[in-house]
Amino acid sequence: LLLLLMLGIPLFIIISSVLLGIYFPTYGKEISSMIPLLQSMLIFLSTIKVDFNIYKKYRELIKPFMLGLFTCYLFIPLLFFLIGSILIRINVINFPLFVGILITGAVPLAAGSTLVWSKELGGKVEVTLLLIVTTILASPLITPSYIYLFLRDRVTINIQNMFFEMALIIFIPLLASFYFKKKFIKNLNPNFSFIIIGIIINIAVSKSAEKLDLVKDYLIISIVLSLIFIAITLLVLSLFSKGLGLKNEEKESIYMPSFFKNVSLAIIIVSFFEPEVVFFPVIYYIVEQIIPPIYYEIKKYNSEIFKLI
Repeated sequence: LLLLLMLGIPLFIIISSVLLGIYFPTYGKEISSMIPLLQSMLIFLSTIKVDFNIYKKYRELIKPFMLGLFTCYLFIPLLFFLIGSILIRINVINFPLFVGILITGAVPLAAGSTLVWSKELGGKVEVTLLLIVTTILASPLITPSYIYLFLRDRVTINIQNMFFEMALIIFIPLLASFYFKKKFIKNLNPNFSFIIIGIIINIAVSKSAEKLDLVKDYLIISIVLSLIFIAITLLVLSLFSKGLGLKNEEKESIYMPSFFKNVSLAIIIVSFFEPEVVFFPVIYYIVEQIIPPIYYEIKKYNSEIFKLI
């Protein structure tokens, strides 16, 4: 119970899922065929609470929205690719880790935890919501395109199948959310999404556990890389947001969401590659979940000091 309170429910679920996948891989393997269904459930839970009338307000949100979109689908994919390319050339990382880095950079924003932290940090939730919905809806086209551009000379992958699988996983639950919106919206527990993410991660780790010896030596470099990617992203966002003259609430609406990547979609894409490719997306997810609570506590401490002064 003490550990649960210290970590918070989402992070506790994720860490438990990783440990169960490593030490008890049989259970995850047996339900591995459920990953597309689980991802569809996540999309459903993410979109059922969305009021799509928000798109009518795009003019009021255009500057932070465009900066967030630029960061998610241009800056981050190129940053991950360039740094990954350099590191694999000098033999700092191996190929499965490189592919995992590219996939992590190319997927859309995460949904549940992104909205939670945007709200907790005083962000303009409308901007965050608009970013999440837009990046997820665009992902069946953008994510496979990036993966093809980055890896076409290195591996043989069926981009068309990847596109159709992602489209089905995203658009069928999206349409279902329109129908069930009024029926379920009041009864949904937000932690249900994290439980589904935990099951997906458990399956992914279970599938890669047998080949973990190929990537386990890269644990430290994966953690360091995740921190470097996040730090560079936040630095660039800070510089651009100042240049655009964004308000504090607009900044907070994109700062944390900017590096929150959709690990469950990343794991769907991993199924087109070797199982050990899942290693970096899972490590990155754990790191990205740790940053916001620390930032939140620092911000709260600074505001209390400011009040005393």
